[in-house]
Amino acid sequence: MGIFTSQTKRYYSIRKYKIGVCSALIALSILGTRVAANQLPSTETASPQTSQLVETTPETAETATLTTTSEVSSEASPITSTESQPSSTTAETLASPQAVQATKEEKNLVANGEFISTTAPSGNWKESAATDWETWIPNEIKKENGAVSIDDEKLHISSTNTYRVAVHQTVDVDPSKRYLFSYDVETKDLKGSGVRVRLRSLTAEGKDLSPQEFTFTNFVAGTQQRKVEKELTVSPETRKLKVELFFENGIGQAWLDNISLVEYVEKTPETPEPSPELVQPEIGQISLASNKVYLPVRPDLTYRIADAAVATVEKNMIRPLAAGKTQVDVYDKDTKLSSFELTVTEHQATVFDTLRNNWEDISLANKRYQSNDTQMKAFLGRLDAGVASSLKKWVEPTDQGKTIFNDIDFSKSSHLTTVYRRLEQMAQVVENPDSAYYHDRSLIDLVRKGMNWLYTNVYNENKSIDGNWWDYEIGTPRAVVNTLIYMHPYFSQEEIITYTKPISKFVPDPTTIRKTLTNPVPAVGGNQTDLSKVAILEGALREDADRVRAGAQGLTTIMKFVDKGEGFYKDGSFIDHTNVAYTGAYGNVLIEGFSQLLPVIQPTEFALKEEQTNILYEWIEKAFMPILVRGELMDMTRGRSISRATGESHVQAMEILRSLVRIAESAQPEQKTKLLSFVKAQLTSDTFYDSYRSLKSYKDIDLVNKLLADSQIPAEVDKDYIAAFNNMDKFVYRSAQEGFTFALSMYSSKTQNYEDMNNENRKGWYTADGMVYLYNDDLSHYSNHYWATVDPYRLPGTTTTKDKREDGSGEVTLASDFVGASQLGNRLATIAMDFNNWNNSLTARKAWIVLGNKIVFLGTDIQHQSTQGAVTTIENRKLLTGEKYSYYINGQPVDLSKEVVTDKTQSFYMTNGKDNQSIGYVFLNQLPTHAKLDQRTGKWSDINYNQSKEEVSNSFVSLWHEHAQTSSNYAYVLVPNQSMEKVNQVATSVKLLHQDRDLQVVYDQEQNVWGVVKYTDTAYKLTDDITLTDAGLYTVQKVEGGYRIAFYNPSTRTVKNGIELTKAGSSLTVEMEPTAAYPSTVWKVTMPEGSDKQTGSVEKTEKEEKQLKENQPSPEVKQVVHHAAEKTKLSKPRLPQTGEEASLGLGFLGLLTLGAVVDFKCRRSHS
Repeated sequence: MGIFTSQTKRYYSIRKYKIGVCSALIALSILGTRVAANQLPSTETASPQTSQLVETTPETAETATLTTTSEVSSEASPITSTESQPSSTTAETLASPQAVQATKEEKNLVANGEFISTTAPSGNWKESAATDWETWIPNEIKKENGAVSIDDEKLHISSTNTYRVAVHQTVDVDPSKRYLFSYDVETKDLKGSGVRVRLRSLTAEGKDLSPQEFTFTNFVAGTQQRKVEKELTVSPETRKLKVELFFENGIGQAWLDNISLVEYVEKTPETPEPSPELVQPEIGQISLASNKVYLPVRPDLTYRIADAAVATVEKNMIRPLAAGKTQVDVYDKDTKLSSFELTVTEHQATVFDTLRNNWEDISLANKRYQSNDTQMKAFLGRLDAGVASSLKKWVEPTDQGKTIFNDIDFSKSSHLTTVYRRLEQMAQVVENPDSAYYHDRSLIDLVRKGMNWLYTNVYNENKSIDGNWWDYEIGTPRAVVNTLIYMHPYFSQEEIITYTKPISKFVPDPTTIRKTLTNPVPAVGGNQTDLSKVAILEGALREDADRVRAGAQGLTTIMKFVDKGEGFYKDGSFIDHTNVAYTGAYGNVLIEGFSQLLPVIQPTEFALKEEQTNILYEWIEKAFMPILVRGELMDMTRGRSISRATGESHVQAMEILRSLVRIAESAQPEQKTKLLSFVKAQLTSDTFYDSYRSLKSYKDIDLVNKLLADSQIPAEVDKDYIAAFNNMDKFVYRSAQEGFTFALSMYSSKTQNYEDMNNENRKGWYTADGMVYLYNDDLSHYSNHYWATVDPYRLPGTTTTKDKREDGSGEVTLASDFVGASQLGNRLATIAMDFNNWNNSLTARKAWIVLGNKIVFLGTDIQHQSTQGAVTTIENRKLLTGEKYSYYINGQPVDLSKEVVTDKTQSFYMTNGKDNQSIGYVFLNQLPTHAKLDQRTGKWSDINYNQSKEEVSNSFVSLWHEHAQTSSNYAYVLVPNQSMEKVNQVATSVKLLHQDRDLQVVYDQEQNVWGVVKYTDTAYKLTDDITLTDAGLYTVQKVEGGYRIAFYNPSTRTVKNGIELTKAGSSLTVEMEPTAAYPSTVWKVTMPEGSDKQTGSVEKTEKEEKQLKENQPSPEVKQVVHHAAEKTKLSKPRLPQTGEEASLGLGFLGLLTLGAVVDFKCRRSHS
């Protein structure tokens, strides 16, 4: 076959030998004799560190990216990249003869890059091996799946089964120099990811940099020939570069040749570019639609309209006023240069005008601007300031130019999105009468030139995805369509069609991401709403009804509940990125997308059906409302987003709240009032953050203004609630009575502990290892640089080893599925986590019992193998700047400026004099503890390599217990928002009845409540009346006339044998059957008359009766009482159901007959 034909090699100026004319005859005489370099046979080396693949496509011109990329959150801040390492830049293009000519005389740093020198095969080589090169195959890949050899002076890799191999060598580099890396590649019938090169930066000792630095080229697959050439700079710490030629999980054949790394020499243009000549003014006839503005070709001249009723000239632009014809004369001062006939035609509005106008109103709304509104003025001021900043960086576009902003070099795909967003911001101010740039001809020209240059040079239908797919399919397209809609009168339809061509290319199917790459997948969550947004708006611009319809229908693919995988679950959980809890990030994007798109399409023929859109209200109530507290969004649902300095929890909460206000506009009256009351309560109770700073349009500001001023809409009354998100392993308890919220972050066999991606959330290691969040009156606690300064090894509630961790290490799921919560009403719950840490060096069985005004923490069978030790972090609280705190251990004041060690800790209390910010702990078994104050300094770049390297500081108080290697435990009670006296009083009502490996039992005398965690089916006699049989989580409350019991087994989600009643005359009914939304089974046990006194029960006071009612399930959950004959056998296990009407079997011996309750006879307990 004709691999790298002579024609191809002549084109690329490829030379195997550098033979002078004088030595031609000598060369011919020795042709065919080659001397191999005297090198040792290559041997197998350690594996290059694996990384996630950059999603690219093997087509035409490309730009290489650093490190690995997958997705970024929407609204990434300008220039701050979420896709690459910070220290190195690259740019990859198709090679040109000129580029090669400029560098071909430089020394190639790659030894034997032309694969001329060979030796006998060894290791992973077959037939022949290349000197100076080594090979690596991962352990999980069979060597016989493929072959690596030198074939006709080319590296040949072939495979018949899935094969992965790297051929590599290490070269010395100078970080002060710029390099050009290039190679030739050909593939034949290559399936899988393809072939690419990874350049790995190393220290002088040959070790990876910290953070690691990689440069990747794009994959080549299928059948094709290409030459890849890349400009490259490395970080100052780099002294060596490991060149790794990767054949990635493929089947087929590939040839690589002419591997070259040379110092880059850029040619200086010999002659300066000539100044453009002034164009001649218009003549003849010009037609102008009434919805467009004509931009004269010579704004330096004067244009005079003969008929002022037809059009007018404003700031060197012609604006139509009415249909008709008029003459326009062009003057240079008093000299008439030309004239032309202007015909204004009446634009006939269509549904596409409606779509575009609706979008402008929902996303910007310049027509709603009110100059006397301080918030609107402030928003406009921020936009104008942003434009002014961009103009200072502007570079006039030229054919040979490489950028249009002096701080952008397009070495990262995020730069593409950044540049288009700058043009979008300029477009936002053009039509605002109060803007300094209102109808500014020079700014309008600048945006138009920018759009043209970007289309010509960096973003068009002939380009391929380079770097992060998100920039090509979502980030940049959104900015493009916004710019064209906001400045629609200033672009012709031909220009609009042209500038949206790359969107059609990169988003051919608005239900699939990465469609043009080798690994497309269905869009879910926020990615789907973003793709639909792009398609709908592109269709509105191109006036393509099918495209709009496809975007609208794309929304329906996610408008459902799921029972596995990604999406919304009926219990309010939201999963994205396969198995990560992401309500507060990708869920945010999703709900905001709907809040913007529905007002755009619903008034049109593209409207979705009401029965489809009604699901939004269920999502809002189940998934979003419980994770918002006083204008703050819970960080445990935000994934890697917590590592972004400008996106802290109060800021991100406003994404949801502004979305709810928009959705309320078109909601039915009952839903509208509910949504607005909720938002009003969140806004008015947030005394920390100025919510107006997160409103992104004049319409948003207008809607919030009206909401806050409307006395007919009351703020929602705070109430107790529990949200057990068992499908994403998170838990929330709001105590309205005591004014605090408790949240718990866990993971299990179905969810991942944390996500590190795009160099974000690099130290999120323990954020789901049982980390607890306490929200009280310190609304700033998880803001003001919390995540940049908190000790990532010591998160409150976690049990961890002291071993040092690598950034981004240990993303895992749990071995156990015994993770979840049973709840009894809105103030009582039992939660458990059968825990092993990321590398199985520590195990523990952790539990939390929610008892209204207090929470019990339990840990048992804690074992570890770390030589560094292990700790349970009881508290690690950020302190309010300027506040004076007092600390008490065992009731005595202590100075924590130095570490305080207490052998037998009974209690710990901290206060700044405000009860609603005070925190108390009481220990049920006295523990040795350590306590101290810390002034911690960190940088956001420590946890997110793309963020600021500026140092920030916070003070923390921490309390922890150090564990022995075997069989340690703990038990303590958290009492928030109480005085020290009240803390001790409340906690003394809690009794630890049992705690070992298989059973944890707590009893609260104050409320007659038990919390029980059973890991086995061994029977446990809870009281004289009740024996618990099944493994699972029990929350039991003694009430007048009997008991109420909530049960949930997170492993089986079924009832096996239920409970046994041991008192004659007692009976059991199902008060609530489990559903997908509320998985706990709730039983009511009725005791025979008079038995209360026999078991020591007391009469309920009016207050207790009220509390009992408050503990009833939320109104939306239906209570189901099974009468005697409804089930004759309830012991048969059933699989979990997903419908509201679905039920799980309840097992107990005996029969139920219609209309009567049969007494249970005493039964022998299970062994």
